[in-house]
Amino acid sequence: MPFYSRPKRLWLFIIAIACALVIILVDWRFIVRAVTYPDQPIMAVDWYQPQALVAGQPLDPLPISESSQSPQFEEALQQISRYAAERNSTGLLVMHRGKIVLEQYWQGYDETSAFNAMSMSKSIVGVLIGQAIAEGFITSLDDPAAQYLPEWRQDDRATMTLRDLIDMQSGLRNERSTTSVTSDLVQLYMGSDIEKTALNIPLVNAPGEAFSYNNVNSQVLAIVLQRATGMSYADYLSSRLWQPLRAGNAGVWLDRPNGSAKTFCCLFATVRDWARVGQMLLSQGRFNDIQIVPAEWIQDMLIPSPLEDTFGKHIWVKARIPGLANVEQAATVPYLAGDTFYLDGRDLQRVFIVPSQSLVIVRAGEHPPTWDDSVIPNTLVKALTNS
Repeated sequence: MPFYSRPKRLWLFIIAIACALVIILVDWRFIVRAVTYPDQPIMAVDWYQPQALVAGQPLDPLPISESSQSPQFEEALQQISRYAAERNSTGLLVMHRGKIVLEQYWQGYDETSAFNAMSMSKSIVGVLIGQAIAEGFITSLDDPAAQYLPEWRQDDRATMTLRDLIDMQSGLRNERSTTSVTSDLVQLYMGSDIEKTALNIPLVNAPGEAFSYNNVNSQVLAIVLQRATGMSYADYLSSRLWQPLRAGNAGVWLDRPNGSAKTFCCLFATVRDWARVGQMLLSQGRFNDIQIVPAEWIQDMLIPSPLEDTFGKHIWVKARIPGLANVEQAATVPYLAGDTFYLDGRDLQRVFIVPSQSLVIVRAGEHPPTWDDSVIPNTLVKALTNS
């Protein structure tokens, strides 16, 4: 071997060691996650590791309607089933008057299959904030967030309230790019220190000035929730909501082993258990004749934000027509039932709730090629109204 090759090999070794150290110091989990990100991010729930168990208590199955439906409603159920099947759905469930009237699965999935609810998880954060207020862990939505976050007490975020966060008017920077590794969204989603990432995002506008649907708002609220209650997010969710709903075991994605939950996304549960959530919301916090969440809080969640009338407190309260910023695939017309509200997750995960018609509709699946958010609820409401 020529003498000159030895220092060359040594330098290659040093460079390799340096690269390895950079990966470890920067965030090796981030790099692994970026390289191995699944083609089907909704259904590939085992990819999201590590996870924390959200313990359930599946004692009572959801009731199934044994009576026949009107011809108009039966035809409407078949129409929405075809609509969902043609648009990359993996599950569709409809409850009417508290009972299942349609439940279908595709692509090899079934009632036991969990999926990533994506931003539907934000509405769960909203529900739990109200529960924490009812229990006295949090005094009021008008509390400064810095009351629970000492990291913010000495900077311009000190005046921001929990109301600003839950109404999506915090003024925090909102970087939504999914193609830049440095964007806040990518760092929140892929990184392994979500608390540090979330609490380091700066203000770009004064709180209360503008509506901006921002993932970090939900993440910060969950940090407040954990510090106020002294419980992990998974444990509080389990004891205050999941077990009272008699839901099965669920999971939340952690940034690292024994780390923090990613609460702006990434709650893994079944279609049936999301139907339980929808039924609880429809019944103003009640499920199986038990008041799980105060009715007043559910009513408060549905009051439109002062800066965006389609959005309540971490829940959508009106159809989004094309033209609204950050709408993935909007409705072409308003909802026929004016009291329709819904949970919205990326790639069109949905829980529609229509109190006036006693309807709960859950759709799960990967991103569809086309989608009109008004079709499924309006088809069913029209049939029920006509019949």
